[in-house]
Amino acid sequence: MPEPAARRHDEADLQRLVHRFLGLALPHDATHFAIPNGLMRSKRAAARAKGEGVKAGVCDLCVIWRGHAYFIELKTAQGRLSMAQRSMRDLLLHCGAAVMVCRSVEDVERSLREATVPLRASVMAA
Repeated sequence: MPEPAARRHDEADLQRLVHRFLGLALPHDATHFAIPNGLMRSKRAAARAKGEGVKAGVCDLCVIWRGHAYFIELKTAQGRLSMAQRSMRDLLLHCGAAVMVCRSVEDVERSLREATVPLRASVMAA
């Protein structure tokens, strides 16, 4: 019997790259963190997390700079926003937060620069 195909972790790999980039590039008066909603592995864990305030569709990462929140949803080239992610994006935008859907580290850099976050490092070619 052939072995099952290895599970792909493209989005998780992208998130690790973005995390490293943000650690180098964000200004000293900014921070970022992951929102690990996708780590709930059982119905019991999901129910417990929901009771503690976890909400479906929240973005993968959050950057805070000078009182502004920038939410970053990471997707692979083929990835699509789920209905819950689209609803949360719309709610966050309604609440005044910036929401960025990015498919690469370069997309993250470009989006943050467009939002006028003064990055200290670059991955983009000049």
